[in-house]
Amino acid sequence: MLNKQVTLKDLARKLRLSVSTVSRALRDVPDINPETRKQVLALAEELNYEPNFIAKSLVNKQTKVIGVILPVIASRYFANALSGMMEVANSRGYHIMFCQSDESPEKELNSIRKLVSTRIDGLLISVSKDTRDPEPFLKVQQKGIPVVFFDRALESVTATKVTVNQHNGAFRVVEHLIQRGYTRIAHIAGPRQLAIAIDRLNGYKAALKKYDLPVNENFILHCEKFQEDALEMVKQLFRNDEKPDAIFAVNDSSAIICMKYLQSLGYRIPHDIAVAGYNNDPVSEVVWPPLTTIMQPSFEVGKVATQLLIDEIEHSTRIYHEKILNSELIIRSSS
Repeated sequence: MLNKQVTLKDLARKLRLSVSTVSRALRDVPDINPETRKQVLALAEELNYEPNFIAKSLVNKQTKVIGVILPVIASRYFANALSGMMEVANSRGYHIMFCQSDESPEKELNSIRKLVSTRIDGLLISVSKDTRDPEPFLKVQQKGIPVVFFDRALESVTATKVTVNQHNGAFRVVEHLIQRGYTRIAHIAGPRQLAIAIDRLNGYKAALKKYDLPVNENFILHCEKFQEDALEMVKQLFRNDEKPDAIFAVNDSSAIICMKYLQSLGYRIPHDIAVAGYNNDPVSEVVWPPLTTIMQPSFEVGKVATQLLIDEIEHSTRIYHEKILNSELIIRSSS
């Protein structure tokens, strides 16, 4: 039979002290006699006493829990962002409870409801690629729960947002390809309505414009499901009479799918065609040839977003920030 959990009342009864005295001793309140505090702490350790987290949260009206919703966890970017969040949360006495939306607005909404029902103090979210409705986030804010968007945000919601300069990252990788002598650069783009995909597309176009290269609409193909559509898109690209001499893909997974398909056709990379991706996923270093890509400061995104959220929680401020971080071009053998 399991032992009953030790309570404050148990400690107080054994020590013949009041519950409030025991509570203050455990909280290290200055007006407690040092000898009393020593006795309370010794008995608490002996009996393996653990504070009642739920009861404490009801008294303080804070759970010290931050809800996090990610589109996918099996991604270096989001895993690193989550690590950054946990580092800050732990250092400031908070806990992380996270959910995965699987790029589904419906799952995202269910996760929001579940997290709010557990009385989270704040919400960190990177929205799914198909999320459009601001109403769920407005309802969370109306309950007095701060919301901070990271990586992907809804422009229609007034809140703190921590993002990466996607336009600049795409511009730099396409500029690199142009400077290496490639002039017919195709773009395997992301979903048409997703903000980060739009920014990367615009960065691609801006680089072409800077170097007076034409924007060939036949060289721009959208993957509505990211890498799930990448193979069909690159096949479609190479059915055309005019073929590119380089491909910039919206993410590393799509770029590697393109690279493998081209190699199956006998193309040598980068001698016949260059390929570049985005995100610096671990696999980008071990494929052959290693993939040129953009490394985003995902750990820093997670840290900054969590710091700003906790500031909003603790100071009850409604001063919203927009933080935009820069990425780094990683040049490898694929270009």
